[in-house]
Amino acid sequence: MRYLSRVIAGSDVRVNGGGSDQSRMDSFPKCSVCQQQFTLKGAAPYLLPCLHAVCETCMTSAAGGVISCSTCQGEVHLTDTHLQKDTVRQKEIFHLTVKHRPTELICTHEDDSNQAVCWCQDCDELLCEYCQNMHSNFKVTRSHVVQIFADLEPTISTVPKFCSIHKYHPLYLFDKSCRKLICARCRIQDHADHEVEKFDVAAETVTKQLEYHKNELSTLQTRHQANMQSIRQGTESTDETHNSLKENIRHIFQSLRSQLDQREKELLFDLENHTRETKATQHSLLTACVEDKNKCIRVLDYINNVFHYASKSDILGLETYVGEMTGTCLDTAASQTYAVPTAVFNTNSLSKLKATLSGFGAILTMDMDGKSEIIADRGTQTDDDFMADVEMKHKMDMEELKTKIDSVEKHIESLTKLTDKLNSEIESLKSRIDEKEAIEKKDAKRIDLLLGVARECGVHLLKPGAVDRSLMLKCVPLKYDKDRVSLAYVHINTEGDLVNRKSDTRPAGKGRLKKYWGTCSTDPLPQDGCPKYWEVENRVNLDKPLPENWLILEVGVCREEQRDVHHCIGLRPYSYCMNVAQCSTHGGICRRIWKEGQYVLHLPDTLPNTAGASHTLHYGVVYDDTRKKIVFIDVKEKKVMSTLDNVDCSEPLWPMFGVYNPPHLTVSMRLVVGSDINMTEEKKAMIVKALS
Repeated sequence: MRYLSRVIAGSDVRVNGGGSDQSRMDSFPKCSVCQQQFTLKGAAPYLLPCLHAVCETCMTSAAGGVISCSTCQGEVHLTDTHLQKDTVRQKEIFHLTVKHRPTELICTHEDDSNQAVCWCQDCDELLCEYCQNMHSNFKVTRSHVVQIFADLEPTISTVPKFCSIHKYHPLYLFDKSCRKLICARCRIQDHADHEVEKFDVAAETVTKQLEYHKNELSTLQTRHQANMQSIRQGTESTDETHNSLKENIRHIFQSLRSQLDQREKELLFDLENHTRETKATQHSLLTACVEDKNKCIRVLDYINNVFHYASKSDILGLETYVGEMTGTCLDTAASQTYAVPTAVFNTNSLSKLKATLSGFGAILTMDMDGKSEIIADRGTQTDDDFMADVEMKHKMDMEELKTKIDSVEKHIESLTKLTDKLNSEIESLKSRIDEKEAIEKKDAKRIDLLLGVARECGVHLLKPGAVDRSLMLKCVPLKYDKDRVSLAYVHINTEGDLVNRKSDTRPAGKGRLKKYWGTCSTDPLPQDGCPKYWEVENRVNLDKPLPENWLILEVGVCREEQRDVHHCIGLRPYSYCMNVAQCSTHGGICRRIWKEGQYVLHLPDTLPNTAGASHTLHYGVVYDDTRKKIVFIDVKEKKVMSTLDNVDCSEPLWPMFGVYNPPHLTVSMRLVVGSDINMTEEKKAMIVKALS
């Protein structure tokens, strides 16, 4: 920005003293390497691929040409990456300076070091009170938009930028190949063969993509917040479960304390370990989620700043960075909710444990013969007591064995039922598969029959097996409208060809074209969702060299009201065409593509501009109302000349055919349509690539 660079380069910076100035500076963006705030007087910010900023000083002094971002720990190799100036942050710094430190802003209109009080958007200048008064009195600048600092809000400049190569030529086109803004002269000279579009259209496309990124990141931020809340609730639930189980364990072991103190300690130790591991995992998940959320917020904040501060030309340079960071956020996104692992304390064997403890006391040993030897305290246990203990143990073992047998039998029964059910489903699936295969065979035969009929009618599938109408190419049966031929310039001979000679046998008649050197089709192109295709074969003989920019032939489409406004349709709105004409630049005969009156593409060297030169020119045209595209093909050279996007299909379009300048040449144009078109696989592949 002109005013910003002037302020940085030569302003007398006036700084308010005191701690309040330091607190205001805290709101300024910082360099992600040296952590110093950006100021108008300081080094300019440059944009890293991670959307953080690095100052020009750190960039030029980077060790080994590698910049390490301290915020996200990413590395950028300057040998592989070209950093662009961060114009969004530059404008943010300017507006923060206006808000918090306006005394630093000096008038850039006059070198008098006066304090600036306002900014002119049209002149891109800072003005003091004196210059503001003068500015308002001049007729030329009286209508300019001047904003007082107290009322200054971020605005997007609508003042056109001019080409640095061709002065006073505005930059209004965007070259998709070079990814830069160009003027009309750049388009004709160095960018003649490149695909371009109006930079307003390109900026609008990128703006919509940024809106999409913003919505995606907003949704992701909501998911992060929900996930964090779920994790926090899980942590609280884990604490509650821990406290509940701890009390439960203590309550149970109070009745067994004399016998199970050691076991209680072990279980409590296990519980603490389990809880610590669970909370550590949850803390790790929460930390990762917070980092992802902060990254998401950073990208969102930057996109919001783009919408506040960036011009359309700035937006075009930000698409790659913002898209990559959005993709990184979406790829590392966690789930929206967190499944909390809940610990439980198993007390299923508590009753059995108490019963076992109450009967505990028998000590058995094994003798050398494998028989049990009774070792008992004769003073405290009788033989009857011992036998009662053995019988109780045997009874408990038998009950446990019976329970296991019942469980196994139930499991076997369940498996048997499941097997029978699976066999039944397998038989049913086999029957369905057989039926489906029979139907598919019938459908295949029907499709082959329909395709045979379609080919005879001039319909071709652009992709094998395609069922979408947008992938069915229709060779429409176009016809010259003989009743509209402009007989004052051209006529249709006995062979049905359009010739650049006026007719001496038929009167002009009512309803004929009067200005256009040719004719149109009998009907407009149907809007049925199918791509349409037709060809023209032209025999051209030059009797003498053509003067500068004289036309030979034209083929294209236009709206009904544009058919007879001019001798050709190339210069008219709502028209799309290819013409062949003499070229002053190359000195020969060249092909030129036009879109709604705008010159789009120049293809040189069709044939030499010499007397006696003759050639057969064969061109094809594809019109796709679904994709809103028109494609021009050189059939002889087997290549696509140009694909026009964003074609206005809101109203029907009429095919147009023109032949010109009989004093210097003879042109005979034959219309090739329907089954007469030689539709090869190579040609279909070429059309598919052009429409994709």
